[in-house]
Amino acid sequence: MKALYPDSPIVPAKLSLAATSGASFGSRFSNSKPPHTAGAAQGKISAPGKISAQLSLWKARIENSDAQSLWRSLHRLVSAHPLVYSALGYSHSPANQTPSSSLSDLTQDLYLLLLQKGRFTHYIVAQMSDAEIEREIFQIELTNLLIGNLRRRRPENYRIARRVSGVLENDPRFRQFRQRDGKNARYRQAAEAVYGLSGWSGNKAVKDSGTFADLINHVPMRMRNRRRAGCTGDAQVIVSNQDLVELLVEIFEAIDSPAPLRVLRRLALSKLPVCDPEMSSIDDEVNEERQGRNYDWIASSDASPEQLALLKEQEREARRAAPEFLDHLSLLARSNPQRTERLWRVLWHCFLDSDEPSQLEIAEMVGLSDSSVSDYRRKIEAELRKLNFTPEQLRCFAEELEEQLRWRLSLSDARDHEENFDSGSVWVKCDLPSMLRFEPAPAF
Repeated sequence: MKALYPDSPIVPAKLSLAATSGASFGSRFSNSKPPHTAGAAQGKISAPGKISAQLSLWKARIENSDAQSLWRSLHRLVSAHPLVYSALGYSHSPANQTPSSSLSDLTQDLYLLLLQKGRFTHYIVAQMSDAEIEREIFQIELTNLLIGNLRRRRPENYRIARRVSGVLENDPRFRQFRQRDGKNARYRQAAEAVYGLSGWSGNKAVKDSGTFADLINHVPMRMRNRRRAGCTGDAQVIVSNQDLVELLVEIFEAIDSPAPLRVLRRLALSKLPVCDPEMSSIDDEVNEERQGRNYDWIASSDASPEQLALLKEQEREARRAAPEFLDHLSLLARSNPQRTERLWRVLWHCFLDSDEPSQLEIAEMVGLSDSSVSDYRRKIEAELRKLNFTPEQLRCFAEELEEQLRWRLSLSDARDHEENFDSGSVWVKCDLPSMLRFEPAPAF
């Protein structure tokens, strides 16, 4: 955007006197809580003398440290700036108006920026007038803030919009139409300037821009030029200047009418593969204020077929490990059938028995001494620490291990506890997760 001329009037925003529900000023900077809306003039302003009367008393408010009045004056400037709707990502159409809370956030950012840079102090030291202070804030500080937000949030969109402006101004195939209805046209904003093909007459009528989108349907979408450019080499060209000129020529031939620069930017961007993604939280979007949004495009949180296949393979691996584990315990007992059975029974009563008997009771049931049961238990824990299973695999391993022990030891088929089977409760006495992390297991 081109800066306004020094004598360009700034129309104050027509805001309601009622306080809005935006975020409080004090929550960001100080304990003071200025309102988020300014009491702007309600009548229409037609003369420059009346406009100058609306200028804020900047010097008096800065000298008195009147934070509330300064904030309201900044809010008026933010609301009147032509770039504010683009910076906030909203349409310029009256149907999509910017919420006051977003304007308040932008006003707060501008206020903190001026404080951080010490601009308020500079205005007093430099003995600037109220008009000069307002002109500098509006045309320099606020414009730089909004353009910086655009460049950060939508870098490719911003670059293409600037390139479209440069091509229309410099290429000989285009020219600016400075007459409207037989009179010389004056534009307060550069985006309102009307451009067309250089071969058209100056009296060519400007059609309604609402039909332009339908008229360019036959204009093909351009392929993205992925050639790297820029000082850092991390930006793609997207479209070359020659291709951009040809695209604009096709658009003009399709609409057969001069058009404002803002409309031409929008039409050109609709035919270019511009990518400016924004990350947002779904939890923040789905709330009481934004009901009815459809998020069918979001990927399902359920496991994919590949993940399900991997889970089944892991479960089969864990179940195959159960008989191998018992066979390995048999090797520890030197394949002695009697010692192997005692080792398996110690494994059952210590880790799988729902009655959870004590070590002395286990020794009595198995027919061993208390020290032998403790020795067997340490050997079993040492082998369990060698396992590398996830919680899901551990559950399958425990289920298969129980089945194998019931079959090998001819245990009772009563399985009332299986209905509430859980890997965390099965291994509660030995604290298997701790053993798998190579931590010392708790004593009985």
